[in-house]
Amino acid sequence: MTATIHTISLANAGHWLNQRKVLATLCLCLFILGCSSSPTNTSSGSVGNRDLNPIESLLTQASISPSPAAERLLLTALELMLAEDAMELADATASSLDNSALNPPQQIRLVLIKAQIARRQRQPQMAIELLINSLSVHPQNQQLSLSLAISYRDNLQYVQAANLFISLSQNSSGQDSLNFSDEIWQCLNAIDPSELLVMASSAETYSVRGWVELIRTVSIEQSNIKNQLDAIAQWQRVWPRHSAAQNLPTALLDLQEIWDVRPRHIALLLPLSSQAGKAIEEGFTSAYYLALSQSQEVPRISLYDTSEQTSIFPLYDRAVADNADLIIGPLSKELVSQLTQFPQLPIPTLALNYADETNSNVDNLFQFGLAPENEMYQAADMAWRDGHRNAAIVTPRSENYQRLQDLFAQYWQQKGGQLVSQSSFDNGSDYAAIIRRLLSIDSSEERAAQLKSILPRNSIVFTPRHRSDIDFIFLIANPRQGRQINPTLDFFFAGDIPIYSMPSINDGQENQDGNRDLDGIIFTDAPWLLSHSSKITPLKAMISSNLRPAQSPLQRLRAMGADSFSLYPLLQQIANGEMHSLQGTTGILTMDSSQRIQRQLESAVFIDGIATPIPPQ
Repeated sequence: MTATIHTISLANAGHWLNQRKVLATLCLCLFILGCSSSPTNTSSGSVGNRDLNPIESLLTQASISPSPAAERLLLTALELMLAEDAMELADATASSLDNSALNPPQQIRLVLIKAQIARRQRQPQMAIELLINSLSVHPQNQQLSLSLAISYRDNLQYVQAANLFISLSQNSSGQDSLNFSDEIWQCLNAIDPSELLVMASSAETYSVRGWVELIRTVSIEQSNIKNQLDAIAQWQRVWPRHSAAQNLPTALLDLQEIWDVRPRHIALLLPLSSQAGKAIEEGFTSAYYLALSQSQEVPRISLYDTSEQTSIFPLYDRAVADNADLIIGPLSKELVSQLTQFPQLPIPTLALNYADETNSNVDNLFQFGLAPENEMYQAADMAWRDGHRNAAIVTPRSENYQRLQDLFAQYWQQKGGQLVSQSSFDNGSDYAAIIRRLLSIDSSEERAAQLKSILPRNSIVFTPRHRSDIDFIFLIANPRQGRQINPTLDFFFAGDIPIYSMPSINDGQENQDGNRDLDGIIFTDAPWLLSHSSKITPLKAMISSNLRPAQSPLQRLRAMGADSFSLYPLLQQIANGEMHSLQGTTGILTMDSSQRIQRQLESAVFIDGIATPIPPQ
């Protein structure tokens, strides 16, 4: 009997191997799909008497199709998985599909799918790496470039995203051009002003220079819509050939409508008999009169005193009946919480505190305040960015400060840090005893005493040592307390341990001699007490010339009142995402998904008794 020998050409071998790889991928997909607890209901085919959903139908067709039809069907199934949010199946399928089995267009298609999966899994950096690798092979592919721009944006790399969106927009028209304008504007709004300056100086094209000039022009007038409209018109005259001159971002197109429906009558609901309420009113009215002195249009203001109110609704209803277009207030947390009992308020309302219900989304209710827990989180974030992991905390002894101490411990441990020591003090406390306990100096002295009982006394020279596992100390204190605690730490040889603190450590006074005892303390605070910007200086000058001097807590409340005046015409713009942030006197103001205004504070350190701003990193 003669044996028959079959030979396989290299081409046929490659085709056979590809088929094996595709079949292996399909087996895995069908297994995962069979394990799925919620298959798609839409029927598009059948096997025997069993209906198949569209994804399973495509996979089944791919399993009986030759290459390259099988790969084409598999990629179509992948895109359908993404459309139906079948992420587990899509990830497994894309990961198991062999890139070498695909032709160049199919390879690009697979990279786009993998990048989308990575972004949906909140891994935009992975998407960026995939896309950059693919673009090195296909540098002119617009789909890859667009996906890369989106990935940069999702990875908060706004400069790279903006530059890429601008480049892509040059070949667009119609609705695509407007979509690119919106993407570019969103990215530019999120870029730090210092980065914008660098972007402007390095801009190599007319298009990039024009976009940067537009965002800078509009940002200068961000608290005055009428001036913004005038600035945009002037920009269009200077940059007539720019793509944005004909296709302004939607946020800028909407400015005219926002201006037309601006609030013309504001009701201010404040406890006017309290220092806090009075300070906010002073800040608000100072900003009002400054705007008036600059020939800006201002609304009519009606004041309502909430000092004796246990329910907000009588005064609120009265303000609505008086035809107010916008309500600012109340200040009391309890009264603000009452407003969250309804799904919708009749008119836009900017409450000056935060309700306890953090997820209370009430239509027309915006919340803005000086929450100490948010200030504490930002100081903790700064310590974490500086590389510290083991914390000690010192706070006054009271229920409110115990709450902050507990929140700090929870927040720090969630970040992956350790709270290794904590201590509290009362007014008039023996700070030396508190610091000794915090640093375990007592334990050091006990060890020395034990050694002295064993060894000859004249053979031991003892210097107290603090525990070695503290990376930094988080101090919550006022300036008077800080001026005693900081030198006490030095006395116990702990001057090498960094101290981080909150705005309460800074009284905002020019007291260089007294504040030298605060030297080295790093803290966060409102720009009002740290900045000398051109926006803040005129308002501070007006307040200092017309109002009595105030301690730092009241100064911050005055700044909050001024910011509420700046916010009133822009609330809807910020809520819609058309305006990313507002440079306020209490911080950089943004809005979260619960319509709460959040503040990004500035950082500073005491150097030679002066609170010295730390440049943004």
